[in-house]
Amino acid sequence: MFFKHKSSTVYLVLLLSLCIFPGASSGVADEPVKILIDRTLVRFNALHYHESESAKIRKCEIQLSEEGFLRYRKTYINGKQEYYSFNLSRLVSLDYFGSISSGELSVNTEEDDVIVQTFNDRSGNVDSMSTYFRLPVHDITAEDLNSLQADLAEIKKRLR
Repeated sequence: MFFKHKSSTVYLVLLLSLCIFPGASSGVADEPVKILIDRTLVRFNALHYHESESAKIRKCEIQLSEEGFLRYRKTYINGKQEYYSFNLSRLVSLDYFGSISSGELSVNTEEDDVIVQTFNDRSGNVDSMSTYFRLPVHDITAEDLNSLQADLAEIKKRLR
């Protein structure tokens, strides 16, 4: 044996593995956040109710990045786009207005942290900031709201 003590061999193997595979251990720590983000995004998309304006809207997109940015874009049939974006680190609360069958989820931030932009608007493009945006939802239960709020709070906590 090259080393006299087994503990020296173990330390050398650990040291070499960290040098040779520096990214191998970092994926494990990121995996729970990625799972939370994916689960939250699936829940947002399942609850989102774009049918409420389907006569006017061609496409809706909800995105949640690994950096914690929640983005919501609506594209209307006439080409106009509305875009909302904010970082979950600025999230204060979720409020729900409506019934179990349909309503609006109000996503509230600390200050004017929500970026609001419009494109291809007849009255002119707008860039502004807001303290909230509303997402139309349907078939939502108290458990859905509690789970969504808990997941968003956990993502916010882990991204700090």
